[in-house]
Amino acid sequence: MRIADVMVRDVATIDASATLAEAARRMAEANVGVLPVIQEGVVRGVLTDRDLVVRAIARDADPRTARVGDCATVEPVFAQADWDADEALELMAQHQIGRLPVVDDDDRPVGMVTLSSLALRARQDDEALSAAKEVARRSAKGGRAPMAGTARSAARPSGRRPAQKPAGGRSHRAATRTEPGKRRFKRAG
Repeated sequence: MRIADVMVRDVATIDASATLAEAARRMAEANVGVLPVIQEGVVRGVLTDRDLVVRAIARDADPRTARVGDCATVEPVFAQADWDADEALELMAQHQIGRLPVVDDDDRPVGMVTLSSLALRARQDDEALSAAKEVARRSAKGGRAPMAGTARSAARPSGRRPAQKPAGGRSHRAATRTEPGKRRFKRAG
């Protein structure tokens, strides 16, 4: 089974220049916990509900003025629609994430795949259970230290390989973090 068979195609996204309040409203309206962050039509990062809490609200950022690009995770792990579902399960387990943006060859968003949608359709129950256990371990490990930047290499069928991460971290947290208030994204305009 391919990712295209199980992904949500109508994915909600947010521009890097939007405010955190706008992002929270978009998440609520779409009933999602993650938004691919778009700049010039290309996925440049991911903003999760956890990012809103840990990187913004807990640091007293004003959601009406703070920008998505200031607290989003850059260089997220991606999947592609033609990947095998088992490959995505393995990637999610390896990086301890439950939601995976799906992009085309130009890094434009085409969908979102979740651990639950993959687990319901997994070829073998033990694969889905193993992936779920790995994702669940992220909560048991407590706080995370910042990690070094990431890079991609050409090892996946799509020409992409997800960034490698140190043990104990989440792939969506694998990017180098910036100080609060410093920009990660170029301002549009």
